[in-house]
Amino acid sequence: MSSTGVKMNAKTGGRLAALDGVRGLAALIVLAHHSLYTNPAFPGTPGSGSVTVGSPMWWISYTPLKLATAGWESVILFFVLSGLVVTLPVVRKAGFDWIAYFPRRVVRLMVPVIASVVVAAAFVMAIPQISTQPKGTWLTDSSTPNFGWEYIVKAWDLLGGDGQINNPLWSLRWELIFSLALPVFVIAALAMRKWWVAGLAGAVVLTWLGVRTDSGALSYLPAFFVGAVLAVRLDAVRNFADRMNTRKGRHLFWFVLAFGGSMLMIAPWLFGPNIADMTELNHALKGLAPLGAAAIVVAAIGWAPLRALFESKPLQFVGAISFSLYLVHVPIIIFSTYLFAGAAWYVPLLFAVPVAILVAVGFTWLVEKRSHGWSRAIGAWASERYRASFGRSEQSEVAPKAIEAPKRESVDAG
Repeated sequence: MSSTGVKMNAKTGGRLAALDGVRGLAALIVLAHHSLYTNPAFPGTPGSGSVTVGSPMWWISYTPLKLATAGWESVILFFVLSGLVVTLPVVRKAGFDWIAYFPRRVVRLMVPVIASVVVAAAFVMAIPQISTQPKGTWLTDSSTPNFGWEYIVKAWDLLGGDGQINNPLWSLRWELIFSLALPVFVIAALAMRKWWVAGLAGAVVLTWLGVRTDSGALSYLPAFFVGAVLAVRLDAVRNFADRMNTRKGRHLFWFVLAFGGSMLMIAPWLFGPNIADMTELNHALKGLAPLGAAAIVVAAIGWAPLRALFESKPLQFVGAISFSLYLVHVPIIIFSTYLFAGAAWYVPLLFAVPVAILVAVGFTWLVEKRSHGWSRAIGAWASERYRASFGRSEQSEVAPKAIEAPKRESVDAG
């Protein structure tokens, strides 16, 4: 690989280190999104909230500055990244161990989820969550004034439960479904290897259809497929990057790709608050989000300056705690809002943001890193038990034939 081409950082054990930085930045954006959501005027979705044109809230919502608080769009980016990194070992490793994969992946996801629900419950019980904001605001809808142990059980049930006490768990439902359906995604991505343009176009159409009909599966699962397509096309992406990086206009090209992808992700916001009255256009533009996320991922892999940014120590640090930060930050933000009730809306955030980062660091060390080891152990155990059980069965079926054959030969000869 040339010095200008795509590289895998040796310090990360062969991982695409830049993607860890991308994930870390996306986690910070989600943190900013939910932090500002405590302000009732903040438009959580295009056209919602109440902002005055030209006000600070308008500038951070309906201009390219929206990238700093694009929460829903960052989750789409998470899904594309998951589709890539989970699919890649399957298409790169001959004889991929599916028996080990399924329990390993479930433990890898569910142990942090279960622990995060316990953390969330502790913050919910620490202070009464009786909102003074109007009904329908994010803070009121995300508060739990009548907490009971049933909320813990429902939050643990990703497939059919209720993540009331820990809002981000809604996205983990789709992570789990994708993980369980990974063989289908891998086969589909491999089938579209040569027709990847059609595959990406199909993902855009399905996402639009999901947003249009309020179908969760169609709104979010195509983003994982986009990541899977990137995984099966990764060598082609690298080769393209190598060729592009020998040209004089490479920096302009990569900037346009990265910036254009970012603008695609927040496209509905760029039409201003009136996008709420343009429903069909809003739906169509939201359908472009996975394509924009794919462009950002490709630019992060192929453009050396951007890759260096995402491989920098600060973003690598945030990337290392990104999953934990994502899981624990909302209960802390809500707790802080009630702890500093009566203060200006931004005062609780001065407490909540650093506390969320500190808790995420501890959660990463205490829970997430251990879940990695436990997941590998349970995967190895499951694979070994499967081989032991079915291996003996196969041998027992073969052995009698090996014994019977000589007997028949001896009878025939006699």
